[in-house]
Amino acid sequence: MTSVSDYYDRYHQQEVRCFDLVHFRDPLVYAILDAAIAPGARCLDIGCGDGHAVGPWARRRGLEYVGVDIAPSAVEQARAQGHDARLIEDSASLPFDGGTFDAVTCLEVAEHLFDPMATLVEAVRVLRPGGVLCVSTPNVAYWRRRADLALLGRWNPLGYSLAVDQPWGDPHIRFFNPGSLSRLIARAGTENVRVSGTGGGLLLDVPWLGGRLRARGHHASPAYRALQTAAPSFFGCFMLATGRKP
Repeated sequence: MTSVSDYYDRYHQQEVRCFDLVHFRDPLVYAILDAAIAPGARCLDIGCGDGHAVGPWARRRGLEYVGVDIAPSAVEQARAQGHDARLIEDSASLPFDGGTFDAVTCLEVAEHLFDPMATLVEAVRVLRPGGVLCVSTPNVAYWRRRADLALLGRWNPLGYSLAVDQPWGDPHIRFFNPGSLSRLIARAGTENVRVSGTGGGLLLDVPWLGGRLRARGHHASPAYRALQTAAPSFFGCFMLATGRKP
């Protein structure tokens, strides 16, 4: 039987990966992190993977960065990039004392977890009072997901390139909209929860055209980014939520 660790270890060893994290190409993601996490903060990145999502940004920001992951190959790749990455057995049991970190990021991870609440409760435990938790996931209520289901009867779990054709192989097992993500973070022990939409667009998600625009580095317009913030449920392809430990 394949373990979860083995599954993700094999994923990180692939030369061409089937997971395309367009979320992290959106400048709005890092603008939100900039606003939430002060320079010089000590930051834990849960499910860091090879470190590409948070590590380079943390370095530019002057953060004391620590990444953890269950996949040995991911940890090796993150270390090769010069990041402090550590192998763990379970994200719901972190090897750190309470109040160790100023910030915890958990980006594109909660949807992969059998028990995301346990992981986020543990994330809050290792935060100092006043520390910030940042969590991102795909948004199942995004306009393109709604259109696909209503017009085509098609469900896209959004976890890998074969998600529509072979959804049984998709690694996403939990699904969120802004309301459920906000409740999850609040009940894990944070307050002042805010959810913004990211990674979306109008032309960027039109079939055929959108893929070519994204490949050329196009992002949503300022007007669309404002819509994502005002109404993330409809306009955000992904969501980035923040909450603070009391």
